[in-house]
Amino acid sequence: MRTFCIMNKQTGKFVYGTDYRYSPPRQRTSDRQALTYSSKLKATLEIEKRGCGRNYVVVQVKLEVVSDI
Repeated sequence: MRTFCIMNKQTGKFVYGTDYRYSPPRQRTSDRQALTYSSKLKATLEIEKRGCGRNYVVVQVKLEVVSDI
């Protein structure tokens, strides 16, 4: 299964949310959490919807199970 995320090119951190209180909206980024998408198209559309700048790109990621609950 292919999984995609939005990443900041400069910092290498992933987008996990968007703060719409500001204009333009500010991206919330982290190296520990990320929003995931099932297709590159959906992630690309989210970049537009969230108002991400040129520093953001869609990257394919690999998720690993760390432990069973």
